[in-house]
Amino acid sequence: HANLHPEATPAQKFRPHLFFNFGRIASFLFFGGVIGLVGSAFRFSSSVLGTLIVVVGIVMFFLGLKLIEVFPRLESLALPKGISRLFGINREIKEYSHKDSFLSGAATFFLPCGFTQAMQLYAVSTGSFIHGSLIMGLFALGTMPGLLGIGGITSVIKGWFKGYFFKFAGLIVIILGLLNISYGY
Repeated sequence: HANLHPEATPAQKFRPHLFFNFGRIASFLFFGGVIGLVGSAFRFSSSVLGTLIVVVGIVMFFLGLKLIEVFPRLESLALPKGISRLFGINREIKEYSHKDSFLSGAATFFLPCGFTQAMQLYAVSTGSFIHGSLIMGLFALGTMPGLLGIGGITSVIKGWFKGYFFKFAGLIVIILGLLNISYGY
């Protein structure tokens, strides 16, 4: 939206981030409850939980490497076409809509994000719809200020600072991925 409308005010550029986060909170509440309920059918052993946390850490590590753009081969990695279409990612430029922004935020529950996956594991381990819903909903609510801040910054920054910003974010993701691997191990 910000790229398509450079004349837009900062408030207009920020509005899509609000709808994105509202969709995120709604889906995390609902799907958190669903996976909590699914968790009531089975319990993970500590070794299975540890293995899953290591896998989440590895995914985070590679996502961080992709953000810092050190390895050109990682740049060519992309979501499969079916998943890209589900999230509304395609090569043709579409006009912004509140509904699409809301649905994009809602779909983030299914993205391979290490932080989200770690919380999803915790929600599953509760074995309760209510507890799973609360865990994921509060996680989405707690991460909302950070996402709004990053989203707001990325919609208004340009030039060399933008490149450094994403490299710094990539390094943070790599460090957190390594910590997840260590904790899971």
